[in-house]
Amino acid sequence: MPLLLDLPGLALVAGCLILGLGLAAGGPPWLRWGERAVIGIVLAVVALTLLGYVLALAIGVTVGLVFLLALLGLVAGGLLLWRRLPQLRGAITTQPWAQPATIAVAAAVAVVALAMGYLFLRAVEVTPQALLAHYNNTWSDWSFHASYTTTFVYGQNLPPQNPIFAGTPFRYTFAPDFASALLVAGGWSIPAALAWPSWGMTVLALSGLILWARRLTGGIGAGAIAVTLTLLGGGVGFWFFFGDAVRLGLINALLQIPRTYDRFDPPVNIQWYNPILSYYLPQRSFVFGAAIVMAVLLLLTPPLLTTPFFQWRETISAIRRSWRRWTVKSEAVAFLAAGGLTGVLPLFHVHSLVVLGIVTVCWALLFPRPAWLGFFAVMAVLAVPRLLMAVPGDPGAPPDHQYPSWLIGWVSGADWPPWFWIKNTGLFWPLLLLALLSPLALRGRVRLLIAPFSLVFLVANLIKFQPWDWDNSKLLVFWYMASAVAVGAVLLRLARAHAAGAVIAAAIWVSLVASGVLSLMQYLPPQGPAYVWFTTEEVQLAAQVRQQTPPKAVFVTGEQPNNPIADLAGRSVLMSYPGWLWSYGINYTQREADLARIYNGGPQALDLLHHYHADFVVIGPNETTTYHPNVAYFGTQFRLLIHTPTYAIYAVPPA
Repeated sequence: MPLLLDLPGLALVAGCLILGLGLAAGGPPWLRWGERAVIGIVLAVVALTLLGYVLALAIGVTVGLVFLLALLGLVAGGLLLWRRLPQLRGAITTQPWAQPATIAVAAAVAVVALAMGYLFLRAVEVTPQALLAHYNNTWSDWSFHASYTTTFVYGQNLPPQNPIFAGTPFRYTFAPDFASALLVAGGWSIPAALAWPSWGMTVLALSGLILWARRLTGGIGAGAIAVTLTLLGGGVGFWFFFGDAVRLGLINALLQIPRTYDRFDPPVNIQWYNPILSYYLPQRSFVFGAAIVMAVLLLLTPPLLTTPFFQWRETISAIRRSWRRWTVKSEAVAFLAAGGLTGVLPLFHVHSLVVLGIVTVCWALLFPRPAWLGFFAVMAVLAVPRLLMAVPGDPGAPPDHQYPSWLIGWVSGADWPPWFWIKNTGLFWPLLLLALLSPLALRGRVRLLIAPFSLVFLVANLIKFQPWDWDNSKLLVFWYMASAVAVGAVLLRLARAHAAGAVIAAAIWVSLVASGVLSLMQYLPPQGPAYVWFTTEEVQLAAQVRQQTPPKAVFVTGEQPNNPIADLAGRSVLMSYPGWLWSYGINYTQREADLARIYNGGPQALDLLHHYHADFVVIGPNETTTYHPNVAYFGTQFRLLIHTPTYAIYAVPPA
């Protein structure tokens, strides 16, 4: 029976995979099969998600929509595969599948998929008593992702308004959560609908990194090292572990990691957090953005590897000739597809668009070719409208919340910036400079392709792109990911030079990942913690809310991140967790004060409820502890709609 309930969602996944393989089969001839698969599946995910959103505006997020998208994916992908069946047969029979390089790539991708699958399976555990989160960041971040997901399915929030600050525009990149909403409508549980797409896009992003490194370096060694660095890379915080090991004993310190080693407040000031725990597991928009970025890099890099350097005169002449007789070649299609993927990034992850914008402008200047016109034209047409709507912050926010603004040195504070980055990334920067400034490990053209990511690093150390300055790390993580290929190539070159070099390279690699490994171990057995995400009572309460209240009803609740009304029932709330609202540049001061006045009760409370068009008031454990609500007032003046052992929901009397 559970499998039958999940069937629509499984059909959608199957349709997405078939469509992705169909697109991969017709990819540009210069792409390898692995590259085609990554690009094709990313294109399929993006296409079905956005098509689903457009159709949902008319028919809503329903099981019928899910079946329709699954059917479209299966039919379109099947037709593409059928049309290319002769070529596929020839490729299968002639492709040297048993070559060591092919086996090595497949093995590396399998290891990544299994390792990340294990971590994502632990993200939320379903028990009879509660939904348990095993990482503190997924406990918090997946709460608002759950609210965005369920608001599409259960709240009919189309076109979307902000469900955690009711009645205001929805500027967040909602497409990843809309993709999960389709799976919830297809019968999947909320934890499964959040975890599995994140896992899939993470595997695509990391597989793309391996394949991109292979394209640049000729092997997968640098890519394999880059994956370990982008998942676990950190600073010199591991040094403090030695003191803890002496104090507690090595075995005890390893079995019960006493603290995190990837973050320290000033004066130590290490702010480069473990990437797995800070990005890949909790930040669903990031993993979608990372997969799209890698698909774009895989599309553009092969032709750029053969593009003459800085031949602007010839390129301009070619553009002039093309106006007279315009033809679309396979390379132009690749650039158009890359521009399309880049252009939709404001719906998935805005920081990824900033990264690709900086990098592709540099690439276009260094390696000019007519196809760049199509890339930037498509990107601008798709990206600019959403950016104009999504990027501006709340004009009423305090000055320190306004963005963009200058941010010299990122969060280095009193530290000298070079010293700050040595503390935060260890030997990564010296190795990167060695790779980019010398021919030791990379040829010149490859160095020019990787170097623009260092400009991303520079921009992130000069300009603040969101109210919270630490959020610039969402740019820096892409600098680190691409630059890790160069660092991996240096370590590989050192290891192959001499036996002593191999020992030195291994020691350097350990120093780069030690802080990340120790911090991750803190969340794994035998000591892995468990945080109550939602109790069984709250899960059942959300089900009652969905059954007994209108989808577009507005609720007054507390400000806790894990809010069963917003996260599980899919209803809009007057105000949710202030930390999120602050980080989005929303001025919530007045509404927060009004929230306290509402819970105080009296005529003023009713006036405010009518002012905000609120329909229901929730009094639960968090509201009781935080606001000490006037229970007698609500009990006598309002109709009790739902009552559980620890929750009471009251209907607001009409005006």
